[in-house]
Amino acid sequence: MLIAGTAIILGLLFGLSGCNQTEDANIVTWPVDSNCNLHTEACTAQMGEAEATLKISPHPLPIARPLGIEVAVKHLEIESIELDISGINMYMGYNRVPLSADGTNRYIGTSMLAFCTSQTMQWQITLMIHQKDGTQIQIPYLLETVNR
Repeated sequence: MLIAGTAIILGLLFGLSGCNQTEDANIVTWPVDSNCNLHTEACTAQMGEAEATLKISPHPLPIARPLGIEVAVKHLEIESIELDISGINMYMGYNRVPLSADGTNRYIGTSMLAFCTSQTMQWQITLMIHQKDGTQIQIPYLLETVNR
């Protein structure tokens, strides 16, 4: 009985780790542009000829208020795009929204930064671009907010 239980647990662990490795093989993460400030401007990331511009409004970005999201892309074969907002210095829950196509190579949506009890909050905002060939491009942006 002990041997069968151990075999089942090892099989599950091996199976789950294999799923994760397969999924990660199709993800390409672009470098962070730490010089861009989403509080004041749109940020453009480039990799070769491919380009994605993220604009979030209003400026500066408010906490616990609706945010308008606009993404413009060039030289990418888009299946869908999502925007993920995650806390770096504190877990803030799942906050991922799909963006809707609004014309050629333009995607829009709404999201919000959750209110946090910490005075200063660091965020990672990630564009998750699902391409038609099955690969996913992740473009991370960093943001800091201060409770006022």
